[in-house]
Parts: sequence; C-alpha cells; structure tokens
Amino acid sequence: MPTIKKRVSLIIFVIATLLLVGLVPLVLTGWFLSDKSGRELRSAENRYQIQLVQEKARQIEMFGRRWTSIVSSLSTALELSHDPLVVSSAQTEAKLASILRENPDLVALYVKPANADSFSVFRAEALNRDDVENIAAEMSAVQTKAKIFAGEPRKLTASGQAIMSFATRVNIDGVKAADIVAVASLQSISQSVVGINSTK
Repeated sequence: MPTIKKRVSLIIFVIATLLLVGLVPLVLTGWFLSDKSGRELRSAENRYQIQLVQEKARQIEMFGRRWTSIVSSLSTALELSHDPLVVSSAQTEAKLASILRENPDLVALYVKPANADSFSVFRAEALNRDDVENIAAEMSAVQTKAKIFAGEPRKLTASGQAIMSFATRVNIDGVKAADIVAVASLQSISQSVVGINSTK
C-alpha cells in the first residue's frame, strides 16, 4: 500500500514538474510577445495618425495657397498694366468669368475699382449679387497690412454652402486702384479632410 501512494505521489510530482517546465515558459513567452506586439501596434497606429494629420494639413495648406494664388495673380496682372482703366474694363470682367469657369470650387469673384462701379461674376445656384456685395464689403472693411487677407469660414444663408473668402488690393503707382475678393466653396476640402458634406 505505501508503494502505491509513493508511486502516485511520484506521478503527480512528475506531471507537476512537466507542467511547470512546459507551461510557465509558454505563458511568459506569450505575455512578452503580446506586450511587444501591442507596443508595435500602438507605435504603428501613432505613426499612421501623424501621417494622416500631416496629409490633412497639407491639403488645407494647398487649399489656401490655391486661392491666394488666384487673387494674387489677378492683382499682379492688373498692377503690371499700370493703367487704372484696365481694372474696370470689359476684358477684366471677361477674365474673371474665365477664371470662374475654370475653377469649379470658386463661387464668386468681385472687383471694386477705386473710381468706378463694382462688378462681379458668381454662381447663381450658390449665392446672389447681394451676397457677393455683402461679403466683399466685410472683407474690404478689414484693415490689414497683409498683401492677401483670408476671411473666416462661414455658411451662406440661402444655399447653406460653406465658403471662405480671400481679398487683396490692387495698387498702381502706389495708389489703391481696386479691391479684389474671391469666394471659394469649402465643400471639396471638407469632404477630403473630414469626410463630410459642407452643405449639410
């Protein structure tokens, strides 16, 4: 009888030893691998988030550069003419209409010559002439030393479309010849950056 108990005790000891030798390293290895994998996944996710934010920031920067470039180019072209009459000419209005056609995200272009009536081209489905005049008046009232001024994003009451305005001044021979305002839709950039429709 004692021999059987001794044998049972020995078997239990051997099994316990085998479990200890085989299971503990397995558990420890699994825990270390799991912890390492978790750190690597978090690190990869952080890198992805940083890259995503950087990409969105680049898109927003390019949006701003695009529209400031348009108003800046138009201003420069008028300044190089050295003729205030060119600002209010039919050719300038035709050029505005051409720029509007070539840029689907452009909602309106407005020019207010210093000594003549203002004129504008705009997309009637997005806003009306009074909207353009009001936006331009707000932008022109801002006193800034910057060559180009960007307004705050806002929503148009009629269409519900989100827009942002960019303004600059035309100086010919050191004298103010005109104000230029471009109104750009935020729909494409909002869809690209945050995946929403700005008209909702």
